[in-house]
Amino acid sequence: MHVLILDDQLELADPIRRLARLHGWQPHFVGSLQELELALHAHGSTALVLINQHPPLTSWELEQHLPRLKADMPVVVLSERGGHSGLGELPGVVCMERPMGVAETERRLAQVLRGLRLQNPVAHSHGIIGQSTQLHEVLARIEKAAPGDANVCISGESGTGKELIARAIHTLSARANRPLVTLDCTAIPEALIESHLFGHVRGSFTGAVENRTGFFTLAHTGTLFVDEISELSLPLQAKLLRAVQTREYVKVGDSKPTRTDIRLITASNKDLPQAVQTGAFREDLYFRIAVVMIEVPPLRERQGDVPLLADHFIRKFAAAHGKAVPRLIPRALELLEACNWPGNVRQLENCLEQAVVLCEENRIDVNLLSLGGNTEQSRYAERLVFPPGLTLQELELQYILQTLARVGQSRTRTAKLLGISLRNLQYKLRAYGQEHPKPWRSSPSGEQPETSARCDGLVTPPRAARDGRLRASHHAQTTELN
Repeated sequence: MHVLILDDQLELADPIRRLARLHGWQPHFVGSLQELELALHAHGSTALVLINQHPPLTSWELEQHLPRLKADMPVVVLSERGGHSGLGELPGVVCMERPMGVAETERRLAQVLRGLRLQNPVAHSHGIIGQSTQLHEVLARIEKAAPGDANVCISGESGTGKELIARAIHTLSARANRPLVTLDCTAIPEALIESHLFGHVRGSFTGAVENRTGFFTLAHTGTLFVDEISELSLPLQAKLLRAVQTREYVKVGDSKPTRTDIRLITASNKDLPQAVQTGAFREDLYFRIAVVMIEVPPLRERQGDVPLLADHFIRKFAAAHGKAVPRLIPRALELLEACNWPGNVRQLENCLEQAVVLCEENRIDVNLLSLGGNTEQSRYAERLVFPPGLTLQELELQYILQTLARVGQSRTRTAKLLGISLRNLQYKLRAYGQEHPKPWRSSPSGEQPETSARCDGLVTPPRAARDGRLRASHHAQTTELN
């Protein structure tokens, strides 16, 4: 999205550049109100206007000029203390005092923009895509952690995009123009990880026919990203701890230490605090690497991001395979939104690449989506329990009540899972006398509790009485046959 900045002294260049990289903005600087007006006409849709007010530009000029822009986007004006009298009364104008220093300016601007809810749903500069609250919390944490030099630990399930977050932190840090080196602990045999981390000298072990440069050396003055750090053995954890503490390491087969200047970012798909409790991970190393923790939510907890991700991947793979961008039909999108996604974003990406490759009619239908049994409907169906002997009406009511309970009493989501309209669901609940259903609870045995339910004006008796009627009916039929 476009952001226009009126700043004839370019004081906002550094903080805006950093914020733009984080949110995927396209910043455009202008030097006067006249240039600002021309830029608004040239760029069309603009999400935000920032004005760094300096003499000879006065508040009176802004008061006269801003209403003439006839723009519906927010305007943020930075000025000296008391220099924005009357501006704050204009609709859509937010005034803030100009902070001292670049870092404070960036922090205050980010705070104001969060209040305006101007996070871009697609932070395409880092490949981080979404508009959910959970993802914005992750982006805000990245924004806070990146400028410093503290070690960062990223936790999350496989396929959630932990490496993308590590790259975003590096790109937004002061080491952005230095190397980012990635070590995946699951891709290297355990016996060779120490050599890959610290390097080795020739003849240090069988097969060491030449000196090897380790990842610590390659990442010197930059960032080292150690993925799946929980896979390191305890002895190697101890050596990594010493390197993190002293900023020195010793190559395999060498005797003298080597100084290092790196920022360490780690990631794990396991629960590291739990690994510490079980003794699988060193507690002192955990506290060294987890100065800043960033937890990445799984895709099933931010399913509102699925449409944005789907659109991004469809366009990406259509371009990669030289095809026209196919249309994702509504029922296919609904199925994607209902999927559990155990493989998270990586699984969604794989699913849509296959769909783009196989589609022939420039549209992606349900039959092109390879989801297995991971849809939300199948997840709930596996866990719903029904006692034997229910009538069809009783079975339908219990299915509705249990589905409502599984989704937190959300009628909209329940209707989607049942494949009916919200109005139809509400009609059924009224017909069953369940306009305000009580939370459904399963008994320890998984059977229906001893409660009565009204179905089309008839009261369903408790389970014991109903089973007694069934046994009596069966006995009468047996007697008649005899």
